[in-house]
Amino acid sequence: MFDRAAGPREHAVVIGASLAGLFAARVLSDHFHRVTLLERDPVHDRPESRKGQPQTRHLHGLLAHGKNLIDHFFPGIEKSLVQGGAIVADMGAALRWFHFGDYRIQFDSGLRGMLMSRPFLEWHIRRRVLERPNVTLMDRCVAEGLSATDDRARVTGVTVTDRLSDGRTTTMLADLTIDACGRGSPSPRWLGDLGYDPPREEEVTIRVGYATRLYRRRPDDLDGAEVVMILSTPP
Repeated sequence: MFDRAAGPREHAVVIGASLAGLFAARVLSDHFHRVTLLERDPVHDRPESRKGQPQTRHLHGLLAHGKNLIDHFFPGIEKSLVQGGAIVADMGAALRWFHFGDYRIQFDSGLRGMLMSRPFLEWHIRRRVLERPNVTLMDRCVAEGLSATDDRARVTGVTVTDRLSDGRTTTMLADLTIDACGRGSPSPRWLGDLGYDPPREEEVTIRVGYATRLYRRRPDDLDGAEVVMILSTPP
């Protein structure tokens, strides 16, 4: 919860309008009079992958806890997703899982997950977020840096270049600025420009890559399962 005595809650800005930014905007809409989402890429009212989303074209599954959170913030969204083709199932009973040389037993786990494409899920969540009257999305807007008070004690907003207005750059004032840019976040550099020490970084190298391929299947291929997962034996 926000401390009501900490300062004004007129306007919040969220940089990045993918899932992290959309959830941030949804939560902030309960606490601020206005919430503005800034997105660098063009955004259209349809399921689509954008340039800044390198993983959206891969297979996607929504685990039980994530599904529960989405149901909490967006009541009724499950029905809309299922009508569009999403699969909802008990992940213990519906999943045929091969690992360590054998299949795991299928059982009723009580954990209901969901399968659909990531762009389809994000489209539905974005539509729900933008239905809130105090949330606005500005696409093709590039966040260039942070603005701050003269003594650098507080961030006061973000400098934005609007690609729809001949590249005009303005400062958007905000009582709270959230960075949801993902792995390419420029926040450490921006904070350094304001005189702050950069945060300590930890890097974990996993040396794992993955690819997605689509196959045509027959309705009877899985015989009692909604999903097949075959995993290699890890080192």
